[in-house]
Amino acid sequence: ISDVSGQVTKLVKNYRSHSALLALPSRLFYHRELEVCADPKVVTSLLGWEKLPKKGFPLIFHGVRGNEAREGRSPSWFNPAEAVQVMRYCCLLARSVSSQVSARDIGVITPYRKQVCRWVSLVL
Repeated sequence: ISDVSGQVTKLVKNYRSHSALLALPSRLFYHRELEVCADPKVVTSLLGWEKLPKKGFPLIFHGVRGNEAREGRSPSWFNPAEAVQVMRYCCLLARSVSSQVSARDIGVITPYRKQVCRWVSLVL
């Protein structure tokens, strides 16, 4: 974050993520300075979720075959197949017997605005 004087402040305390999620960006971009400050009860609450490919590792890397598309002259992209897969995971989390998650506690991050619009259209 930079202020009006042009000085840059490096944010190194992370209050939301599990250490497994922060390890790579900490090493690549922060010279291992990122600090895990999240509540351990929150970031470890889904370590036993039955859909995790590797128990105890709270990340899923899921390749999706699909086509990226744009609508009209929009500069933003979306991938319908990815949006459907995200919806499936959200439904699995919300309906999980062992680790049920409230829909309002699920966040989806995507670099493309149209991907958000596609996902929202699936939900509504």
